[in-house]
Amino acid sequence: MHIPDEPPIGNLVAYEYLWLSQESTREDGANVYPVALIFAKKMIASVTLAYAVGMSHKPPLASEKAIEVPRKLKRHLGLDEDPSWIYTDQLNEFAWAGPDLRPAEWLSKLPSARDSCIIGALPKDWFAVVKQDVIENLKLKRLHVVRRT
Repeated sequence: MHIPDEPPIGNLVAYEYLWLSQESTREDGANVYPVALIFAKKMIASVTLAYAVGMSHKPPLASEKAIEVPRKLKRHLGLDEDPSWIYTDQLNEFAWAGPDLRPAEWLSKLPSARDSCIIGALPKDWFAVVKQDVIENLKLKRLHVVRRT
């Protein structure tokens, strides 16, 4: 499986996402989810930290912050037709590339998903909305960071 040297910010990748609700009982994600890579931070010793928000079919609770993913966008990325949300009030932090990236073809029907962890790029305007929502939650101290290995 091809994994880029640096996190492809603005793209969805297949990843074993660890939800905040699972953090106290698990070290790894229970399932593979599409996740949007929001930020990356270069650390010393050539380690890059990646920050990803998860996409789920579960509608958000009143206390959670999420953006519904347009069905047209899901089709464009080769994902299923079920309603989904990107949660912008929690994210996973992990050293890129990390052990939890998975083949994109597990989630996407696109030919470009074969032999790669990358599902595809989000449209720039939609990615900007998601990123701004994450930043707003950070400023309001509503963003929960789940640190991974």
